[in-house]
Amino acid sequence: MSGDLSIAEQRDRFLTFAFAASDVLIEVDDDGKIVFVAGSVKSLLGQPVDRLMGSDISLIADKDDRVLLSEYLKKLIATGRATDRLIHAAAEADGKRIRISVAGMSSPQRKGIHHLAIKRVPLASRPAQSQAPSSPMDVLDFASNAALLSNEARDAGENLNFAMYDVGWNEVESKVDTKTAEALNDTLVQTLRAWASGGSGVGQVGQGKYSLLLDEGIDPEILKQRIAAVARETNETLDLDVNHAALSVNDVIDTDDFGAFFEQAMERFDAVGGEKFDLLSFNELPGSKPQKPSVPPPSDIHPARRMARRKGTTESWG
Repeated sequence: MSGDLSIAEQRDRFLTFAFAASDVLIEVDDDGKIVFVAGSVKSLLGQPVDRLMGSDISLIADKDDRVLLSEYLKKLIATGRATDRLIHAAAEADGKRIRISVAGMSSPQRKGIHHLAIKRVPLASRPAQSQAPSSPMDVLDFASNAALLSNEARDAGENLNFAMYDVGWNEVESKVDTKTAEALNDTLVQTLRAWASGGSGVGQVGQGKYSLLLDEGIDPEILKQRIAAVARETNETLDLDVNHAALSVNDVIDTDDFGAFFEQAMERFDAVGGEKFDLLSFNELPGSKPQKPSVPPPSDIHPARRMARRKGTTESWG
């Protein structure tokens, strides 16, 4: 097959494969259809090459991660490059689900073609920051997790955006039943996971209110539009007016205590909603400190405080 490619196309594929040091390279078009695949395909993805060709990329993922992978591709198409995301492959090894890492880069020379570099990720070698849970985190857990990532990004000279979205849950509940509303919440969480920076995960601030960290190159407005589109795909009557607030972590927060800021901002966002929340008038920032505080893991936070401050669960829905 490579003999049919131009020198530029062969070089494009070689650079992508070499850059990612991957086990499998997949190319997809803008519709998510697989147009090329090479590498340890059968052992890692459990399907032969001829079966994958022309199929939807989501089929390589376990059913629980298919929404995540499909949305990850949309992120790649919008931004041109997407960092590693851990998912479970559809294939199994010895009855256990295989964890794989997916990284994406759009072709600089072939419009509408996107490379996905895939590799097996042994459990012992996964960085701790990539282990954000698939389910939404409460305010305290998200604040702690996001604070760690924000400090690492700032120390590395990188920037992140802290974004919160309010889909207007009263309208959702007025138009669909409880089961459909819960399914929509799950789908939105998976959608946001695909767009979240690194292992920051997704915080559920309240019903229909979410928080996450975005890479600097991603326009928060694009994700707002995706949230509205996902809601319409779930139920055509859900034409939601999604409100959001976003700020640059480096430029706006004058503090070393990111965790305290995230916690306060999310609680305020939950109280007033996305339409009224204004980060420019939010003056309850913790003061700067000479030393960065250590952020305790979620297990070290006092149970009573966790229960008092916990938000975003769906236990009382319906």
